[in-house]
Amino acid sequence: MAKVSNRALGKRWRGALYLLLLLIFGVIALTKCGGCDRDVTETEGSVTPATTSAAAESAAAETTEIAETSAAGTESETDAITFSVELPLEASIDVEPILQLPELPTGCEITTLTMALNFAGYAVDKLTMADEYLVCTDPYTATFGEAFIGSPYDETAWGCYAPVIVKTAEAFLEANGGTETVLNLTGSTLEMLLWEVTNGTPVITWASIDMTDDIEEKYYWTTEDGKDAVFLVGEHCLLLCGYDLKEQTVLTCDPLVGLVEYDLAIFQDRFERMYSQAVVIHAAS
Repeated sequence: MAKVSNRALGKRWRGALYLLLLLIFGVIALTKCGGCDRDVTETEGSVTPATTSAAAESAAAETTEIAETSAAGTESETDAITFSVELPLEASIDVEPILQLPELPTGCEITTLTMALNFAGYAVDKLTMADEYLVCTDPYTATFGEAFIGSPYDETAWGCYAPVIVKTAEAFLEANGGTETVLNLTGSTLEMLLWEVTNGTPVITWASIDMTDDIEEKYYWTTEDGKDAVFLVGEHCLLLCGYDLKEQTVLTCDPLVGLVEYDLAIFQDRFERMYSQAVVIHAAS
């Protein structure tokens, strides 16, 4: 056997070591590549991530739907009006509606009073009430609680508040030998008004036209005796003649549209924003 020099032996060892290192690196690279290939295959080929995403979206949608349903239920319960004293669930009074138009474009108050007087047994019409009994005056001379400002025949006129209708009703009853009592219930709660209806008395009330939320308290002038004339733009007068607590509605004779139901909560809000004004005519006891 030929003798191998130390130099040649060193080369052989280095060559063997080099091959060993290449083998080790090859195994490592193959392992890593196989792992990456598995990850890619599972990610692209598996439906598990997509299924999980769909399930999450479905669960989110269901949660949203439940939340919305719950919110709607809460809102409905919040809007439902209950009273401290148990009222009958419903009541209604048979009142004949009278429309203010076309003759009295701003005559909702006197038309509503006419309906109440008709119900009390007086065969009077709205024009007679407007011409002979309604307390009217020109702008700048009084407040809306002292007189109807302008003319109910004028579409640019304003209107009046409860004290004016009380005075007008009292003037009519006095002139016609009436024995009824006219009560100003301004400041009453809606519950008190519904009790009046329950007891068979329709209630002259103030709310807003078509129950609009667009109500504006507006100053117009100061009278000579120092009183500010402030009017609620959107003001309307109508006769409350029924309610249904199950349906959460009130029944009114609205001089603009006739017999109509309004949402109880909305009616209460508009009534209160119109200074909670109300008038009733009680038969003599």
